[in-house]
Amino acid sequence: MGWDIVGDAIDAIEKWFKGVLADGIVGCLENTVSTLNSTFNTKNQGIMKTLLQDRPDQFTGSTDENAETIWSGIETLTNNAIVPIGVFILVIVLMYELIQMVISGNNFRDFDTSIFIRWTIKSVCGILLVSNVFYITTNIFAFGSASVTDGLNTIFPDSGGSFLDSAELGSHLKSNLTKLDVGPLLVILILAFLIAIVTFIVLGAIIIVLASRMIEIFMYLSISPIPMATFMNRDWGDMGKNWLRNILALAFQGFFIVVALTIFKVLLGNVLTQMSNMGASALAANKVAASVTGSMAIMLGYILALIFTIFRSSNISKSAFAAH
Repeated sequence: MGWDIVGDAIDAIEKWFKGVLADGIVGCLENTVSTLNSTFNTKNQGIMKTLLQDRPDQFTGSTDENAETIWSGIETLTNNAIVPIGVFILVIVLMYELIQMVISGNNFRDFDTSIFIRWTIKSVCGILLVSNVFYITTNIFAFGSASVTDGLNTIFPDSGGSFLDSAELGSHLKSNLTKLDVGPLLVILILAFLIAIVTFIVLGAIIIVLASRMIEIFMYLSISPIPMATFMNRDWGDMGKNWLRNILALAFQGFFIVVALTIFKVLLGNVLTQMSNMGASALAANKVAASVTGSMAIMLGYILALIFTIFRSSNISKSAFAAH
């Protein structure tokens, strides 16, 4: 009789421990989904939204509405230190352009007075570009920010759904997980814990990439009058054109990150659906262990692939706009 009591007690403890492990596994998965949903919801005014959607003239690096923008400091620094150099280079470029126009007509034999009209037009355009480079850049980034905002509103709606849905996951999966032995449950719990950790690493990687992107933007802006001073000359214009291509690449890098998140949303959503269906089906213990472990390994692989894609988003964007 005493032996039966001990056996029942051991069975009860084992059942309780399996329930704890199953709750831990489901909890890690649901926490991962909840973190992604709360991070990318368009109502969330956190740092992720600031880094992804704000234009350079709006960026503060803080969620405080009264925080000072970096733009004003960069604009003052550039106007005081770089604009005079840009004007000097513009004068040199315009003089070079005039000389080239004059001597290009068969060494003065085919002299055409219309070259002065063309040179005047180029001069006016060059002056306008140098003096309005910040306004030009603001409008370029307005297009990039609009594409990012529209993309986020599409895949992370404010209402009527969320990024990922784990409502059916816990109720269906837990019952099948409790069929497993303690060993397989521990392995699956470790995988679920790794997925949760790697998800935070992904969010950190996105913040690193986006923060580096904003710093790079301000670096390009600080020197902007110099490349723009060369824009109107055929021989020197490659400097300005490449600078503009890099600005376009930086403006739309956020959109490529949104594309990566869209792909990740579908891939991860398919894995969660597979696990939910798996939990709803009555499966043998060995099949449950193999299926859940395989699904989690695939999920972990997708998350790691997203990290590499996020870090490569700058190269992808620059390649799309032929920037170097």
